Order: sequence, then structure tokens, then C-alpha cells
Amino acid sequence: MRMQRLLTILALTASTLAVAQCGGGSPAGTSPSPSVSPSPSPSPSPSPAPGGAGNSLSVSPQTIQGQSQPQATVTLASAAPSGGALVLLTSSDTSTVKVPPTVTVPAGSRTVTFLVDTSTVVASTTVTLTASYAGSTMATTVTVVPPSLLASFVVRSRTRGAGVCVVDSQTQELDCVLDGSASQGFVSAYLWTYTMGSMTLRHTAAAPNAVSSPQGTGCALYQQGTGGDDPNGDRYLKMEATLQVRDGSGIVSDIARQQVKAYPNHQCGFSY
Repeated sequence: MRMQRLLTILALTASTLAVAQCGGGSPAGTSPSPSVSPSPSPSPSPSPAPGGAGNSLSVSPQTIQGQSQPQATVTLASAAPSGGALVLLTSSDTSTVKVPPTVTVPAGSRTVTFLVDTSTVVASTTVTLTASYAGSTMATTVTVVPPSLLASFVVRSRTRGAGVCVVDSQTQELDCVLDGSASQGFVSAYLWTYTMGSMTLRHTAAAPNAVSSPQGTGCALYQQGTGGDDPNGDRYLKMEATLQVRDGSGIVSDIARQQVKAYPNHQCGFSY
């Protein structure tokens, strides 16, 4: 009897081992779960490029004096189609900067250039230029500046000509005129100085008075001067005259200088 039980146990053990070797390791009554491979994350779709991306409008130079003609360039992202690409142009201030209403980029090309017209301005003015093509808008700016301020003048005696002043025997004032009419730019004022030795006198003349005379001169000024001799033996005092011009915005030019001969004409104690 014991022998029979032992044989039964051995038979059951061998049966269990056989089932395990055939992949049946799951407990009775359950099905093995299949392994699941992870799903790849979907790649995001690229956003479509906006229409006309890469198109541009440029101007060179971007800052320019009025009455000049800078060059503008329209550049497309891709070559123009057959028949060319018609580009519409506008200016935010046509009284200062003018552009043609349209330009055409030739077929197969990506660029076209054109000239921009500018007007004279009294103060720096920035204008926006816009180009439109195939639903795309391109923009740039142009800054138009007024003419540069330049001081220029001559000194002229009524009796002895250019570069000379003579002390008037009646008034003891200098008889010369200071003429700044050759100055350039939108001048609102002429700023004059005249110096002898350590003394400097000055006066301001509002435009359009480009021509004026030294003011407030007299013996006190002349007696500060040092002398010089003409080739003909005449003696004079050395005087320096200067001019700066100022515009309506308060901008002042560089200084223009001239050395002037001032003849005492036997006034103020001078023997010559």
C-alpha cells in the first residue's frame, strides 16, 4: 500500500514538471498576460511658414540729407514667378519721402532696386516705407536730416576793402561789416565775436540779418591789441573775428575764424 502511494506522488511530480517545461507556469484557471510594447509619441507637425516669410525691404543709407536719393531694395524669399512679381510700395509721409507706387521683381530673380526721393526738411524726420507682396508686408525707415550748418563770412571795410577794419574818426567804432550770408543751413541766428588781446566782444544777429557791424567797440578794445606792419609801412592792430550759426533747434555750427587787420587811424592815442 505504501509503495502504491509513493508511486502516485512521483507520477504527479513528474506531470507538474512537464507542464512547467512546456510554458504552462501560470496557476490553474488563469491566462498569462501578453507583454505590451510602448506606443511611440507622435512627432508634432511643423507649423506652416507665414506667407511671404523671408521677404524684406531695405534702404541704404537709412539716414540722409534732404534732396538726396537713397537706394531701396526689395528681396523676396524665393525667385519671382513667370511674368515677375509686382510689389506695392507706400510711404508714411509723401511730402518728405516719395517712392514709386509699384516695382516689379523680374521673373527668376529675388531682388529689385529703386531710388527714393527725399525733400528738404528743417528738422530730422523719420519716415516708414512699406512694401506689400503676396499677402506679405515688409517695412523699413528712412531718416531725412536738414542741411548741415556751416558758418562762412567775410570782413570788409567800407574804406579799405576785405579783411580790414578801420577805426572811424567820428564814432571811434570799427567801420567794417561782418557778412555771414555765405553760411549754409537753416540759420536762425548769427553769433559773432571779435577779439583783441585778452578782450573779446560778441553780439548775436537774428536771421535774416546775415550782415552786421561790430558792436560796442571803442578805445578799451583797441588798447588791448598788439601791432603788425604792412609791407607798405602802415601799422595795424591784430584782431580775430569768429562766426557760428545756430538753427531753430538750437544746434550750433563749428566756429569759422578770420584774422583781421584793424587800423587805429590815429584814434584812441595811437600815432598810426
